[in-house]
Amino acid sequence: MMAYHHRKQDIICPNNLESQQLLPLDIISPVWAERLEQSKKLSALSLKRIMWYFELKNPSRCVVGEAHGFSSSYMSYCTPCSKIGWKFMFYFMVRSYSKLECTKSEFVKHWFETHSDPHIPA
Repeated sequence: MMAYHHRKQDIICPNNLESQQLLPLDIISPVWAERLEQSKKLSALSLKRIMWYFELKNPSRCVVGEAHGFSSSYMSYCTPCSKIGWKFMFYFMVRSYSKLECTKSEFVKHWFETHSDPHIPA
């Protein structure tokens, strides 16, 4: 198996600038937006970080589940949300904060395009 290593500047988040203009993660999933920021300051083996990891494994308690009203129903009707939820869990586990930022941008963009109500002003 060949390992792929990349430098921080090699990571490109598609539509990152665009998603910054959209509804921010702290509006879509405020609990997890705060936790993801706090997690940067926690050690890899802190009890709080481990507890959050197990919450990220639970579809109704994760970042995407929070956005869906702490429901796991999206697992059966929205494949992109399901995939994004697993990305949050994996990148949190391996402590890849640059990839978490990309996943945040991907989720915000997807949420805006698929799940937001166009009749509600931003």
